[in-house]
Amino acid sequence: MKRIRIKDIAAKAGVSTGTVDRVLHQRGDVSEKAREKVKAAMEELGYERNLIASTLAYNRTLTMAVLLPYPDTDEYWLAIHQGVQRAKHSLQHFGLELNILNFELANPRHFAECANQLLSEPPAAFLFAPLFQLEGMDLARRLQAQEIPYVMINTRLAEANALCYVGQDAYQAGFLGARLLHAHLPPGTQPLILHLEQQVDNAPHLLAKAHGFRAYFAQTDIAITTLTEEIKSFHRPLSILEQWDIIRKKHDRIGGVFISNSRAHLFAHALVASQRNLPPVVGYDPIPANLAALQKGHLQFLINQHPKAQGYLGASTLSDYLLRQATIPPDKLLPLDIVVRENMAYLGNLDILVGVI
Repeated sequence: MKRIRIKDIAAKAGVSTGTVDRVLHQRGDVSEKAREKVKAAMEELGYERNLIASTLAYNRTLTMAVLLPYPDTDEYWLAIHQGVQRAKHSLQHFGLELNILNFELANPRHFAECANQLLSEPPAAFLFAPLFQLEGMDLARRLQAQEIPYVMINTRLAEANALCYVGQDAYQAGFLGARLLHAHLPPGTQPLILHLEQQVDNAPHLLAKAHGFRAYFAQTDIAITTLTEEIKSFHRPLSILEQWDIIRKKHDRIGGVFISNSRAHLFAHALVASQRNLPPVVGYDPIPANLAALQKGHLQFLINQHPKAQGYLGASTLSDYLLRQATIPPDKLLPLDIVVRENMAYLGNLDILVGVI
C-alpha cells in the first residue's frame, strides 16, 4: 500500500502542508472550510493517522487523566488501580502518560474538586468512575463541552454519552444475585437488599443492582416481596451490629441478605464474631477478605466484577482510540462470573480470559 504523505493530502485539498499539519494535530487556527477540505481529502485518499508514530516523531506526550477513589479505600479499588497501573506501564512507551488523581470514596465534593484539578490543564482523554450521579453527570457535560473523549468504569451513566463504558451490566448483576439467593431462601421468608454505603441515592451502580434484584423476585411465578435497608456506618463491627439489630426488629422474616458491593465480609464477620445467626449471604467481588469468608462458609456466593480488568481495559480502550483511532463500541461488558468455594482456586485464570495477563 502506498504511503500517503502530508503533502499528498495538501495537494488534494488545495491547502498548505501547514494547514494539514494543524488539522492533524489539532493546534492553531484553521477555518472550518479548510478543515472540511482536509478531512475530505484524507478520506478520499484512505489516509489513516498513526498517532503512535506521530507522538514519537514529534517527541510529544499525550496525557490521559484518571480519576478514581484512593487505592487504600478497600481491596476492590486497589485491584482497579493495579489494572490501571499495568496499562500505564505499557502505554508510556508510546508517548501516552497517565495523570492519576484520587478522591475520597464517600465524598462527592472531593470528586468534583479533583475533576476541576485534572481539567485545569485539559488532557487528551479522561478515565473515571462516576460513583456519584450528580457530580458524574456534571463532569461528563464538561468533558463533552471541551470535546475530550472519556471512558467510564464501574458505573454506567446511560445519559452521559461516554465514548465507552467498561464494566458489568449492573441490572443483570443484581438479577443474578437474586437468582442465587433464591436458591438458599427458606420458605416463607423474605430477601433483604442491604447497602453498606453512605449515599445510596446518589450511587447509580448500587441502585441499578437493586432494581435488577427486585425485578427477579417480582416475577409472577415467584412474587416475593423484597426488603431494602442501609447500613451507613460499617467500619466497626459494633456499628454494623447495632444497625442490624434495628433492621431485625423491623423485619422478622429475613431469610437471606444481598450485599450490593464488596463489603459482604464486614457484615459476615460482625455477625459471626458476635455469635448472631448469619443468614445466607450473596455479595460481590473475590477480594481476599471476601474469599476468606467464602472459604469458611459465611458467604454463599460472590459475583466477580473483575476490578483489575476494569482498570486495565478502561485505560487501554482510551489508548486505542487516541493512538490508533480505533472504532470503540459503546459498551465493553465483563462477564458475570459466579464464585463459590469449589472454584475460588482458579480465579487467576479469569484475568487471562478478560484480557489482563
